[in-house]
Amino acid sequence: MPIVSISLTSELLKKIDALMRERGYSSRSELIRDAVRDFLSEYELGRFEKGRVTATITVISRHERRDVDERLMRLRHEHDELVFGNMHVHIGKTYCLEIFITQGEADEVLNFIGRIRAIRGVQQVKYTVTPITP
Repeated sequence: MPIVSISLTSELLKKIDALMRERGYSSRSELIRDAVRDFLSEYELGRFEKGRVTATITVISRHERRDVDERLMRLRHEHDELVFGNMHVHIGKTYCLEIFITQGEADEVLNFIGRIRAIRGVQQVKYTVTPITP
């Protein structure tokens, strides 16, 4: 691998070292490579007007809101061409966690995420979208 030299403030270097130890990276270089890959992935996604992506979508709702589960499953079936898998688990007695694994055109996947967010009773939606380059 080529070696690249960068200059960092001592405060930033301390934070990198702490994160490296906390997350178990084998070196500063590995942490920085991981951060650069994430940054480039986000950059490439931002340039996408059209293109294929894969996404994992995590949805959290309160267990008592059973109607959310039903609405999520209806939405999942409406988007069968995008959703390749999903998992439902309970987090204690309070929350339900639903994970969707999707693949499709960027605008369709982002529309699916928007429809999830619009469901009343959904408390939180987090997602990771990764471009699929040919």
